[in-house]
Amino acid sequence: MMESTEQTKEAQVADFMHPDPATVPYEGTLYDALGVMIERDRTSVLVMDGRNLVGMIGDTDIGRLVAKGVDIKRALVRDFVTACILTGNQPCVQIRQDDTVMNALRVMDSWSASQIVVVDEKDEVVGTISVLDALKGWNKGV
Repeated sequence: MMESTEQTKEAQVADFMHPDPATVPYEGTLYDALGVMIERDRTSVLVMDGRNLVGMIGDTDIGRLVAKGVDIKRALVRDFVTACILTGNQPCVQIRQDDTVMNALRVMDSWSASQIVVVDEKDEVVGTISVLDALKGWNKGV
């Protein structure tokens, strides 16, 4: 069993992340965000204010709002985004692309996040990785 753990540590975030992350403008509507998620087949989108990453919004967030009767065609992303600053982490919870998937799982666990931002060596956003993405990497090493 120890061998599996060692192999797992070798799986890199870059190999299992979603490059070219799906984004939505801070001033966009929740309906816009949902459209991007559907079009890009993603469970969340990064919320951008110009070139600045403000936060993330996910399908679960939008689903809860729809269930509560919120008109997502009029509701603005900015009013419902999980802002990075609210998580106590500015910039957003992130991991380097050259880190391991095991560490990505640890970061997501410690922040109770299902997806986090992936950055390069210059701290530029290069993608996202979800729990499932990281587990795919972990599973390859088992």
